[in-house]
Amino acid sequence: MDTAARRAGDVVAGWAITVLAWALCVPGVLLFIGAFVLSARNLAWWLDAPDLSWPVAVGIKAVVGGTGAVVFEVGRHLMTTGRRYRTGAVGSLEGLAGTRYVLYLRSFTTDQWLANPPETPGDPLGALMSGRGLTREQYLVEYLSRFGRVVAIGRPGERTPQLGAERGYVTGPDWQGTVSALLRDAHVVVLSATPSPGTVWEYVEALRTVSPRRLVLLLHPEASTYFAFRAAAVREHAARADDGPLPDLPSTSPVPDPPFPADRTGWDFPAAGVITFDDDWRPRATGFLPIPKREHRTIWHRDRLVERELDRALEAVHRLPDVPR
Repeated sequence: MDTAARRAGDVVAGWAITVLAWALCVPGVLLFIGAFVLSARNLAWWLDAPDLSWPVAVGIKAVVGGTGAVVFEVGRHLMTTGRRYRTGAVGSLEGLAGTRYVLYLRSFTTDQWLANPPETPGDPLGALMSGRGLTREQYLVEYLSRFGRVVAIGRPGERTPQLGAERGYVTGPDWQGTVSALLRDAHVVVLSATPSPGTVWEYVEALRTVSPRRLVLLLHPEASTYFAFRAAAVREHAARADDGPLPDLPSTSPVPDPPFPADRTGWDFPAAGVITFDDDWRPRATGFLPIPKREHRTIWHRDRLVERELDRALEAVHRLPDVPR
């Protein structure tokens, strides 16, 4: 089957899955809400059981609400699958030259975590009604799209791209040459600071091809991940014998510890902080202070808190001029 025919088949399958997803989500929501709003008296009338005791009524409501939640979650996951089948890939990575785009670099091993939605704040009913259904990567890309079209290298061999950044695929053996060219032309490069060999190579390559103010490192909550990335970058730079700069990244983790137990944190964004650079490659680290769950009343409230933190950390990036062509 040629590429065009397979793509047409994927779109049809995607729409079919999406219709099935809606057929599950709508009754799931109705069942879940009904379990909350139906009183024991109304339930007794509905079931024509005037002698229905309140423990039995509570049990029925719990079963109905739980069933609704499960049906809705299945529908939501199918909705994501349908969108993935309907999402096309970047036609040509080489064709991005001369356009304004954000290059998002990350380890493929984090794709599964990024493909799940962040923890939903608020009470169960409010969480169900306010959920936007976005994955962690979509939350990140929604913000980064202010700087341009967000593109990423797709995992080789995947049938459908993850939701979030537009995927392009490297078809030849020279993936490093392709990434190097993408780095040079990107308006902003956003790199997830993990110690995987490919990501570390991309970071060191960015140091010699990207203007300092156009590089942004995303930090993970675990301090061990940051320190492993920092050490691996030093080794990679030394192995390549480059004359380019090697910024002196902070020797302590830029991510602050939460002032409350870890199980009470409501921060579930793809980054716990960022590092940006000035024109002399001096790093500026900004850690995002974890937010107590009690302050996460709705998803929209949490989104505003996340946006505030990112605006503060990426203030200089917002003012970047276009890349000289």
